[in-house]
Amino acid sequence: MSQRSVLITGATGIMGGWVLGEALRLGYAPIALMRDADLGRARERLSSVLRLVGCDRFLDDVRIVQGDTQALNLGLGGRRGRELKASLEAMVHCAACTSFDPRLDKELWETNVGGVKNVIEFLSGTDVPLYHVSTAYVAGDRTGCAYETETDCGQQFNNTYERTKHESELLVREAIAQGRIQAAIFRPAIIVGATEEGRISQFLNFYSFLRLVDVISAHPSAEWRRIRILASPDATKNLVPVDWTAQALWAIAENEGPSGQTYHLTSPNPSVLQDVVEWANAWLEPCRVRVELVEQYEERASALERLINASLRYYRPYTRGETLFDRTNTDRALGDSFSFPSMDHAHLDRMLQFARQQSWQGIFGCRPDGEESSYADRITRFFPRLPEASAVQGRSASARSEDRLVAVK
Repeated sequence: MSQRSVLITGATGIMGGWVLGEALRLGYAPIALMRDADLGRARERLSSVLRLVGCDRFLDDVRIVQGDTQALNLGLGGRRGRELKASLEAMVHCAACTSFDPRLDKELWETNVGGVKNVIEFLSGTDVPLYHVSTAYVAGDRTGCAYETETDCGQQFNNTYERTKHESELLVREAIAQGRIQAAIFRPAIIVGATEEGRISQFLNFYSFLRLVDVISAHPSAEWRRIRILASPDATKNLVPVDWTAQALWAIAENEGPSGQTYHLTSPNPSVLQDVVEWANAWLEPCRVRVELVEQYEERASALERLINASLRYYRPYTRGETLFDRTNTDRALGDSFSFPSMDHAHLDRMLQFARQQSWQGIFGCRPDGEESSYADRITRFFPRLPEASAVQGRSASARSEDRLVAVK
């Protein structure tokens, strides 16, 4: 395959790293736009990402360009920008802020909306295709089925992240309609660890629940206790492995190009929350703990339950239910040969075990933020360590999948 130059933003992010790795496997000549002022530091970070995705041997094949999507002309200046555009055959925009924390609202708007404005302006009037990474959750609070052909349906949004990603999609759509750019939009669902070994660069969002399981499983209870979490047992969680997501994006880009279409990179069979809880209870059974999902408390919540539910408060809208995501465009573009991997208990095991191996530390040394770490520390105080605690460590749920769970009286 001939070398095709592609500019990737967010190449050291959760999805961007795998998009970069897949580009290398496909024979592209990737250019990573990075904000690091120090080129050596940028190269070190890129090396960490490529090692994670199994492409560290290709480090010298990646060109680093120092720039910033939050700056006009991507911070490249007139001549550098023109030379870069002239060399490109495509651009994949992965850079985004994904926090649900309202304290980061300013960064969300600047990165997710301001950054897209600058990307559009940079490519405007060129024939360089833009592959824009959005999120399936631009569907907001709508119910029923969210179609790939829909963007603004009058939906409300659960947080600023959803709203900013929706606004950025509208900008891309407007630019396509005006003939300023050629583009396609990709909407991943909840990105989690890769199909092999559960590898991922950071432990965010859905991993908050996995971390609770890990913390509690390391602290056996002296007697059986029940922990009620506010959620609908029938709600689904659309989890997608990060490697499949990147592979699907490139397969669609190569098959259909800048089609002007939107593609849901989602699971055709999303996980049901009750099934995820059954997985968790297999881990927690030796600790004499059982999690139950309830839509409201019939009895007063315990101090531990209040603490755990407070730690999950940013994700509460996603535990009540979610829309179904139409995959008409995605299924057409991928065809029958590109199957979706099984998101079973064994995959959840791999995700948790990888996080444990990394001590819940991301590849750049980042850990869950101070508030979340504080919750984890406070939760352990409810579980005095018992002599048999060491025996519980490392027991996978899949290894006990046939065991009968003990009901909590």
